[in-house]
Amino acid sequence: MSKVVVLRCESYDVDVIYDKLQYALEQLGGMESIIPKGQRILVNPNTLVGIDPSAAATTHPAVVEAVFRILQEQGYTQSYGDSPGFGDPGRVMKKCKIAPAADKYNVPLADFTNGQTIHNPEGIISKQFEIANAVFDNDAIINVCKMKSHAFQRITGAVKNPFGCVVGFHKGLMHSRFTNPYNFAEMIVDLANYLPLKLHIMDGIVAMEGNGPRNGNPTPMNTLLISTDPVALDAVFCKLINLKPEIIPTITYGQKYGLGSYQNIELIGDDITTLINPHFDIDRDTVKHTERNNFKVLRQFVIRRPVINEDICVKCGVCVEVCPLEDKAVDFSDGDKSNPPVYDYSKCIRCYCCQEMCPYHAIDTETPLIGKILYRTKILK
Repeated sequence: MSKVVVLRCESYDVDVIYDKLQYALEQLGGMESIIPKGQRILVNPNTLVGIDPSAAATTHPAVVEAVFRILQEQGYTQSYGDSPGFGDPGRVMKKCKIAPAADKYNVPLADFTNGQTIHNPEGIISKQFEIANAVFDNDAIINVCKMKSHAFQRITGAVKNPFGCVVGFHKGLMHSRFTNPYNFAEMIVDLANYLPLKLHIMDGIVAMEGNGPRNGNPTPMNTLLISTDPVALDAVFCKLINLKPEIIPTITYGQKYGLGSYQNIELIGDDITTLINPHFDIDRDTVKHTERNNFKVLRQFVIRRPVINEDICVKCGVCVEVCPLEDKAVDFSDGDKSNPPVYDYSKCIRCYCCQEMCPYHAIDTETPLIGKILYRTKILK
């Protein structure tokens, strides 16, 4: 049975978070039972993009600092880092205000700029990854993820966060290879099963709801979740927001392929019923079968798609740059940058990288009218 420690935490006071993480580790048998002394540890926060932590798009530096402090006090050699969706890893860490915490404890930034091609013969769907050198320079990973909604997978949490161990633009290539939520989730689980993930800590003190994982709204959930099982941790995240875990592809495939369990969970710590937010703004529908690629012709007319708000768009072109397709699904018409980019939905693979990385909250997602009618009338499921 997987253990998940659920702790109420209402502030980003480092001392308070430190004490709570120490308690959680005790409940899980102590740090040495999870990661033996002498092993080098990579601390991997969520730094989707360089943005102030008040936006709740990235792991709060106070949580990361508490982890640094614990590891230093216990004598571990540690480094930290992540491969953001856009930008230089070092500069992004500074903008997310994690770099100062690392400097305080003399924790070096690991190499997330360069990587190695690894072969993964045991993978279900992905037999190869381009992994950051940081992973090979360490023996174990502590995954310090963020509690957020996600347009593509419904949630992003412990199972998905290690996607940041894939180097830079290769993440875009993975999106172009695995173009629907189902096979993308299988790839994520293959990656998580390959990586030396030992401990998972979720920052849910202030979470992100709505148009996540970047442009949603911060909302207090007053929660820290800690576990050695990422699937169980994400399932508890679902319980906190009154969402069925079995509708999340990364959770169902995570259990199916041995990453963890969402059914046999022992909760430790505070009463979870006092932390549940049933009104958390998130897409609660099951990922549609039409989102699979075997409905390619139908997809462009019925599946939720990114839409640019022309009143907000500043024509920066980030959406064009991050589109993973060689033949871009979003681009400036005839190179005219005086108007917002336009979509060719027949090309769009619905990865939502554009929506995820837009720095101006100018891209949302919506279901086309035909799709709304067909789903409402149960013609499509």
